[in-house]
Amino acid sequence: MKALTFRLGQFAIGALLLTVLFRYALNLCIGAQTLVGTIACSIAYFCLMYFTGWYFGQKEEREYDIYDIGFRYHLTTYVICVAVGFAAYYAGWHTESIVALAATATFWGIGVLIHFILFIAERKKTIKGYARDEIFQ
Repeated sequence: MKALTFRLGQFAIGALLLTVLFRYALNLCIGAQTLVGTIACSIAYFCLMYFTGWYFGQKEEREYDIYDIGFRYHLTTYVICVAVGFAAYYAGWHTESIVALAATATFWGIGVLIHFILFIAERKKTIKGYARDEIFQ
C-alpha cells in the first residue's frame, strides 16, 4: 500500500497554506478583539479544510483504490496544524498560549493514536487493502 501519494501531498500543501492563513487571520482578529471575526474565521477554516480533505480524498480513493485513507489524512492534518501552531506562537502570533498548544497537541495526539489502533485493527481484516467480503462474494 502506498503511504505517501501525490494526492496526499497536494492535500498537505493545501492544508499548510490554509493553516498558515488561518493562524494569521486569527492573530489579526484577536488583535482587533473582534469575536465575530474570530468565529467566522474559525468556521471558514473548518469548512475549507473539510472540503480540501474530502476533495483530495475522493480523488485518491478513485485513482489508487486505497481501502482506508482516513488515517493518513488525519495524521497529516495533525502534524501540520500542531507544527504551524507552535511556529505561529514562536513567531509572535500569540493566538494561543503555549499551554493550550501543548494540551491541543496532547489530546489530539491521543485521538490520532486511537485512530491508528483502529486503523491497524481494520487493516488486519483486509487482504492487500481490499475488504475480504469484496473479494469473496
